[in-house]
Amino acid sequence: MVVAVFIRQLSLGGAEKQSLLLTRELRKHFPAFLVVWTNKIVAPEYQRLIEEDKLPVVFLKGSSISKFIQFFRLMRSEKVSHLFNFLLINNFAGGLAGRLAGVRKIFGGIRNCDIVPSKLRWQKFLHNHVSHHTIFNNHAGAENLALRGFRKEKMLVIHNGIDVNGMAHKEGGNAKLTILTASRFLPQKDHYTALLAIKELAQKNSGFRYVLAGYGAQEEEIRQWIKVLDIQDYVELLIAPDKLPEIFHKASVYLSTSLREGLSNSLMEALAAELPVVATNVGDNKYLVEEGKNGFLTNVGDVKAIADALARLLDDKELRLKMGRYGYEKLKAEFSTCSFISHYLSLLETGR
Repeated sequence: MVVAVFIRQLSLGGAEKQSLLLTRELRKHFPAFLVVWTNKIVAPEYQRLIEEDKLPVVFLKGSSISKFIQFFRLMRSEKVSHLFNFLLINNFAGGLAGRLAGVRKIFGGIRNCDIVPSKLRWQKFLHNHVSHHTIFNNHAGAENLALRGFRKEKMLVIHNGIDVNGMAHKEGGNAKLTILTASRFLPQKDHYTALLAIKELAQKNSGFRYVLAGYGAQEEEIRQWIKVLDIQDYVELLIAPDKLPEIFHKASVYLSTSLREGLSNSLMEALAAELPVVATNVGDNKYLVEEGKNGFLTNVGDVKAIADALARLLDDKELRLKMGRYGYEKLKAEFSTCSFISHYLSLLETGR
């Protein structure tokens, strides 16, 4: 058995991190390697992971046609028997190249709870007619798309996994507590609602700072929102920061205001850092956040509920620590890398 994992790029993101973890864990059991469609962006954190774990990574080069041919030849020369595609371009190029190369099992990947209309038709065709099965990282997405014509018998749900390293949590040494969001700067993440909640929170509690870490197309728009809302004294933007785990472990509370998610990698990072979480109830967030036990779930766009939940956590250190520890133990029991890879090994052994 030879396994290939196929991802579009290695910029910071949940799918990208999962592709690396999957490759690393599979290599402990089978010959396995990672194929990347483009090498334009490689996050420093992921470059370190590749080097430390000595992961075999192939970056495709040239035009789209050239990359497709390279990928097809690679599947043939390495005698790949199982292929895991992660995102739309991988489902398309990987699915077609894999079929032509005679790959025995091709697994597509869908990482969100919904798909925008421009991509829905393609994903539906690839799921129904090209991939042997599609792996969803969330139940919400599988249930939603089953109602929209995706063949249910070809759907598999495997939640993301994460390294739970037991690193001791400590809040930053500053007098001000830190609320953290780490995500791409995209409309899907609804950062405007987060900033509105920070503005409302500032009217009740001035002893905090909000760190928004990430990168993306909305960077300048976010900077303008911060100015218009007059919350410059409370908000710190960190653009594509290195050593994100250290930022998580020095925070006090984690905030996610997404409009849609699959299974949020950033929420898992927060729980691994023993942070209580305030998050919108989208995708499979309810599988990570137990209301009142390791955080609070709110409706999308509910600024007041978000601000009230943040205020409650900032005002009660004992509650923060209690929720943080519960979240860590829950993550360790249900979402560790060991649990994650056991599902994939079972899949490889049974064919589904």
